[in-house]
Amino acid sequence: MFQHDFTFDSPAYLGLLVLLPLMWWIGYRSLSGLGQWRRLTALSLRSLVLLIIVLALADMQFRRRSDQLTVIYLLDQSLSIPVDQRRAMVDYVNASIDQHHDEALNDRYAVIVFGRDAAVEIPLVNVNIPLSRQIETMLDPEYTDLALAIQRAKAMFPFDAAKRIVLISDGNQNQGDAQRDARAAAATGVSIDVVPVMLSARSEVSVEKIDVPAGARKGQPFEMRVVLRNDSPKDSGLSVAGKLRIVRKTGQREETIVEQEVEVPPGKRVFTISEEISSPIFIPTKRILRLTILRPTG
Repeated sequence: MFQHDFTFDSPAYLGLLVLLPLMWWIGYRSLSGLGQWRRLTALSLRSLVLLIIVLALADMQFRRRSDQLTVIYLLDQSLSIPVDQRRAMVDYVNASIDQHHDEALNDRYAVIVFGRDAAVEIPLVNVNIPLSRQIETMLDPEYTDLALAIQRAKAMFPFDAAKRIVLISDGNQNQGDAQRDARAAAATGVSIDVVPVMLSARSEVSVEKIDVPAGARKGQPFEMRVVLRNDSPKDSGLSVAGKLRIVRKTGQREETIVEQEVEVPPGKRVFTISEEISSPIFIPTKRILRLTILRPTG
């Protein structure tokens, strides 16, 4: 399981060991007055001191090599990945464990799922436990934080095994800095393998802005404009259906004032909503709590 040997970071200093015979030749003559045994003892001690200095300069290290391997799988569970692709990710992990996990070498593995947070779905184990298609950990799927998942994996690695991260994701992150944390992990000896999740082109719809007249007064009706953008090419004719929800916030209280089905053609579309301020504290917020693509049309 373990192999032991010595290594030198600066082996060129080992060339100084050629001074040992010269030191014995000079010392044997200069110390002749000490007698045979005292002279040999003095030369032996001098040789030991020289050997210690040379080995220190060569930066000798005792190294223990292990055949054990610890693999931590990171599974992206954000909404940018369709459900069928998430199930395929689980199947990939189970197949990888079946193929590469070696209980005889005491290899270990773990599974971390992530969205806005990162949580351990399967802790470090050395037995084959299949990952369920139904992920039990509850995450906020509106965000993707690859960096947090890498940090959580680094904290789980044991010290006595080789370290590997297998990242399964579409690579779309909206929190953290994955490149920075990946470089930091690699610098500590962690190898990172990426299994990209290939997605077909889809229409992305976003709320560009909510426009409320600056001169609106309490009790006075006004028109609120909501601008949605469909990033599909204009010549594709691909409209996207979804649900738009507008929330009115007064202090700490939130109230849904509009919740309607919408259809957004390629480009921008403006929705006009009649509203009235009922409180001097009025903060209109746009919140796509869930903008689900129901059916592409066109």
